[in-house]
Amino acid sequence: MSSVIWNCNMKNIRFFSFIILSILLQSLNAIFKKYAATSLNEVTLLAILTNLFYLLALLCLFLQALVWQQALVHYPLSFAYPFMSLVNFVVLIASAVLFHEGITVANIIGLVFISVGITVLSREAKESYIL
Repeated sequence: MSSVIWNCNMKNIRFFSFIILSILLQSLNAIFKKYAATSLNEVTLLAILTNLFYLLALLCLFLQALVWQQALVHYPLSFAYPFMSLVNFVVLIASAVLFHEGITVANIIGLVFISVGITVLSREAKESYIL
């Protein structure tokens, strides 16, 4: 893509929504896999393949792959991929809310580093790509 000025219109918002939807689907995949792991009474291939949560996780992965392809049609990988780091935020919050897992200082520090990285990359991309 050639350099263009920052432009935020409905068409570009729709294209960016592919990235947001990819984040959501990838996060749901992780959540469903956790539910699958905790709901299995026995770990056999049949039990895994017939587990509703595991099947939902696979569906999320499939849909995420389709949506991600659409995101990459409209944005360079170097711009779009850093946003996938936001999955870490969603999963951390979901793990605390849904599974009563703790959030540590190390988790927060890690997310701060991720946030700084996303900010740096998105500011750089803001000068080059349409959002």
